[in-house]
Amino acid sequence: MHENASTKVAVTTSVTPVHGRPEFNKHRNSNHQRNLSLDFRSMGIVLPTINHPSHHRNRSLDSVLTKIPEVDVIPSPECPEPICAPISDPNIHSDDSGIGSSEMASSCSRESLSCSEPSPSKQGGYDSQTFDKVSKSFLLRLIESKLFDMPMAIMYLFNSKEPGVQRYIGDKLFSFDDSSVDFFLPQLISMYIQMDDIAEAIDPYLVHRCRKSCDFSIKCAWLLNAFHDLNAESKSRGGQLISTILNEHYKQGPSEPTSLDSFNLLTKKTHCRSRSDSSMVNLNGIQIVRERNFLGDLSSGMAFDNRCSCTEQIAECRCGAPRMCSEVEFIKCLTTLGRDLAKQPTREARTTYLCSQLSLINKNLPAKVWIPLYNCNHHILSIPPRVAAVLNSKDKAPFIIYVEVAEVEDAERSPLTTRVSNLRQTRSEENLTRCESQDLKPEINSQNMFIVAGDIRRRLTVSTDIKSSSPTDPEDPSAAALKELWSEKEKRVREKSPYGGLANWKLLPVIVKTGDDLRQELLASQLLLTLHSIWMSELVPLKVFPYKILCLSNDAGLIEPVLNTISLHQIKKQNKNSLSMYFEEEFKENTLVEARQNFIESCAAYSLVCYLIQVKDRHNGNILLDNQGNLIHIDFGFILSASPKNLGFESSPFKLTSEMVDVMGGLDSDGFKYFKLLILRGLIASRKHMDRVLSVVQIMQSANSQLPCFRAGATAVIGSLKCRFHLNLTESQLTSLVDNMVESSLHSITTKLYDGFQYYTNGIL
Repeated sequence: MHENASTKVAVTTSVTPVHGRPEFNKHRNSNHQRNLSLDFRSMGIVLPTINHPSHHRNRSLDSVLTKIPEVDVIPSPECPEPICAPISDPNIHSDDSGIGSSEMASSCSRESLSCSEPSPSKQGGYDSQTFDKVSKSFLLRLIESKLFDMPMAIMYLFNSKEPGVQRYIGDKLFSFDDSSVDFFLPQLISMYIQMDDIAEAIDPYLVHRCRKSCDFSIKCAWLLNAFHDLNAESKSRGGQLISTILNEHYKQGPSEPTSLDSFNLLTKKTHCRSRSDSSMVNLNGIQIVRERNFLGDLSSGMAFDNRCSCTEQIAECRCGAPRMCSEVEFIKCLTTLGRDLAKQPTREARTTYLCSQLSLINKNLPAKVWIPLYNCNHHILSIPPRVAAVLNSKDKAPFIIYVEVAEVEDAERSPLTTRVSNLRQTRSEENLTRCESQDLKPEINSQNMFIVAGDIRRRLTVSTDIKSSSPTDPEDPSAAALKELWSEKEKRVREKSPYGGLANWKLLPVIVKTGDDLRQELLASQLLLTLHSIWMSELVPLKVFPYKILCLSNDAGLIEPVLNTISLHQIKKQNKNSLSMYFEEEFKENTLVEARQNFIESCAAYSLVCYLIQVKDRHNGNILLDNQGNLIHIDFGFILSASPKNLGFESSPFKLTSEMVDVMGGLDSDGFKYFKLLILRGLIASRKHMDRVLSVVQIMQSANSQLPCFRAGATAVIGSLKCRFHLNLTESQLTSLVDNMVESSLHSITTKLYDGFQYYTNGIL
């Protein structure tokens, strides 16, 4: 009995330590004890020594990813690729995404965990820890693969809880195109405000883009202002980023200006403004002239001048002038104008006030400002007052303007077009010298000694009456402005403009809207673009026409107008005919077939959109018809769980009237059958990519739960949205579902009652 015990003791003491540690003290007492069920020494088994340089924790995904550089996520070509053993376990198969395929398993990057972990096939089986390592290795391979795009990145960034994965995806943003990242900028800003761990991961990318582009910096500041809780502490991460951007901490330049660099010393032989525009100060015994700040003062003629003294030969600003203040002040003038218009008592008073204020703004143009709704590659020359119009709205006063711009390479550094006041008789491009610092001196010509004052006044103010080919409605002056063909409007404005001779002249439309929360409109626009890309990838001929939306705050924004359109309300009001009769009169015989096909494909697309995201408030003022026959929905202020007055009155899946069916050809026509087939194909294609739609909504809901469309709660909103994709139905069952939805929408009593309600309350036919 004692001999056996001594034998066991001898065996166990001669076993090499499991972790391969040197035996400094065999009889050292330790509080840490292994689980006896896993102690091989008690069984008399001698394990081989495993040489470790030092004790490490379990090499999880987090510990490996922290060693990866933040920006340089692509392996250097000089570094040899490590050799890793392929995963040979037969229980692991490849899925549709290509993860785990033989081609990907044969090679891996230097960041992959499979390069640093022993092969599972050498360990004789899998435990939970090994399987976790292999799955994380697959995740890295997915991120490094070509399949990993921006929609997938934003989904993994939101769902991942490991800081290492979040930082790695944050560094991966540098490899995507700016346009693909800008699409998800509202989601990135929302996560930056609400989620500290994700904010740390994407902060280097946002800082990099802000240093790179002034336009991106301003858009970030506006989105932060729109999604940031104004009642929150100013020390929050979102509030700090707003102040950092607006204080131009990320301004790009070789050196920061000192306190004296922003002044013009009297001892220097430099150009100074007149004494009336400056103030004398004494700094350490030195007399200096501090230039007066005219920013925002429309009467000064320099309301959008940032006082940059750099010449056009310098690629970057070196004088220390603020680069964003001009653009911020210009947009501020537009939003202030929108709020003041709402205070005017009558429609005529609003139109008069709009023209007068735009004329005042034109005194400060051209300037290095741009319309942020479009690319930052133009300077604003003028805003013709008589082309602008106040849109039809009961309580608010949104207005549309058409902006003359000069296309340039870079709005920040390109030289500015000379102001029109320096012109004499001609508007030719030779006299519009693109130099801001020199003034054009009038030439003495015996034939042109006298200049007619009326001619100058006509060129300085484009106050020419608009003659539109379409009938005008005095109660809705914006109808004619939107109905007119864009090519004709552009040609007419260019002929009347003193800048029309410029080769880089262009006309841009924009709607300024104040008093309304456009964050839901922005979400709807993202969903439209997502569904549009899904249908294009699946080759489904459904047509939607998303328009750009920029949120300036939680109650103001800019909207891209839908051109060459007229509302169904205006069609009924002006023509006194049915929709089908107007359709046949508007389109000739040679274009009628194509126009009818466009109508069917666009009507099916927006019907499916209205069903999936539950778009409400579908009266005839919010449904447009363009010059190609496409049916276009606008104003997505009520989506998901929101409805007018929160009554939920519109209960039909989507709006479909008998007039729309008549345009298709009738209930028994091939066009109506094609309409139902397109809805079916679009629904099948959409549910294949349901995660792309859900991720956009989930991120916005988690960070902006106070929006009206999310008041029903996350579970109800997301759950209902997922149910509308009907993942549990077969295609034959979906066919019956589509037939039922079309039938119920066509004969919906709530649709007719809501149209009647809009007619008696707002006069919308």
